[in-house]
Amino acid sequence: MVKAFNKKESKRMTCHKKYKIRRKVREHNRKLAKKIKSSSNKKKKNATNAPNCPNTAPFKEDILLDILKQQENLVAEKKLRKKHQPKIVMKENKPSTTSIVSQKKVSANAILSKSDVLLWVVDARSVPESVDESFLATIKESEKKFVFVLNKIDLVPCSELKSWYTQLIKIGPVFLVKSTQIILSQSEQIIPAVKQTIARHGGGKGLIGYLKSSFPEALTRIGVVGKDQVGKKCVMSTLLKACGRTKTKQATETKLNENLRLLSSPGTIETETIGILSVLSNLSRYMNYPVEVVKGLSEVIEKEDAMHHFTLPDYNHPEGLLAALATRYNTFFGSNPDYEAAGRIVLKRLRDHTLKFVVKCTTKATRTSKCVPQSMLDEVEAFLFEGDALTLATYQLNIVIEKAEKKSKHTEMECEDDSDEEGSEEEFSEDDSDEMC
Repeated sequence: MVKAFNKKESKRMTCHKKYKIRRKVREHNRKLAKKIKSSSNKKKKNATNAPNCPNTAPFKEDILLDILKQQENLVAEKKLRKKHQPKIVMKENKPSTTSIVSQKKVSANAILSKSDVLLWVVDARSVPESVDESFLATIKESEKKFVFVLNKIDLVPCSELKSWYTQLIKIGPVFLVKSTQIILSQSEQIIPAVKQTIARHGGGKGLIGYLKSSFPEALTRIGVVGKDQVGKKCVMSTLLKACGRTKTKQATETKLNENLRLLSSPGTIETETIGILSVLSNLSRYMNYPVEVVKGLSEVIEKEDAMHHFTLPDYNHPEGLLAALATRYNTFFGSNPDYEAAGRIVLKRLRDHTLKFVVKCTTKATRTSKCVPQSMLDEVEAFLFEGDALTLATYQLNIVIEKAEKKSKHTEMECEDDSDEEGSEEEFSEDDSDEMC
């Protein structure tokens, strides 16, 4: 018979090869058994340590007694060695005297008690969320000086930035800062140079000049406080770069000047309200509930603004925002729109700063209200943002996370058993009634 063209070879094993493998396995097992047997015989020989002495030897009993005494002495010496072994003394990790360095998060009240001047870092995207009224009252009670540091000015339109400046200047002095960030590049030599230029022209120079002029003689300790995701550590690095320092030392304070000392760790202001910044700080948690976050966000934004920034067609606001986003980003699970995937895209855009947002300032500036000084604007002119951003009416988001309770198999089985018992009782009662009749 003619062999077919391009016929695949058979996967069957030949009998010669199969029997050869079996023979090799048998030989291998035989060798292993032989090794095990020889090793067990050696152990038995070593185990018999009884002294051998011929019967014809003179003073046999005395010799055997001496050998037994020597063996007992060796065993006693071993026991003594075990008792008097040199102990390895491990040094205990003594807790450091400064609690600020050891803790990951330090409360703002602890920094307030240790500092003379407070730098309150405020996120320009959500100013009312960053300013806590209860903590402001505690600062006024302590009668300590504080300065507002309006951070992330490059992510907010210039008009909104000026309006929030006029509101904050009524409470205390305000400085505009573009803090340094970690810049990834191939050459490591470029990174410190770029950071120094940003620190020099990002508002840190004016802030350091204000602190030097306000406290020329007395030794002052500067503490940095603020909420999560406002850029406290970035502001600290900006101040250090402006003073010619590289990083904070592993101590409670870092020397900025002859009279100025910067506390090494910032203090966090904790609140229970759910805002846009708290969502970004706990983004790993809210990534599991993107639909709820987008629903809360849709109640705060306007329809025209959403259509402009997400490039959406006309839709039913706010209920139809998720459906419009799903069609916009082409996220479908089969034939049904995938709302969770569309919500995660929005959260990632907020995280990566590709979607810029700002909380709207409701109070308008008047003629008597103070404007931003021109010298301060000139210092941060390269970082000002002239475009537009997604405006939020309020910073609070109404996020309702509902966890649906799934019935377990045990409960379903119990319910079925109960229904079966009720049916059997009814049948039993009917049978009894028939018998009675």
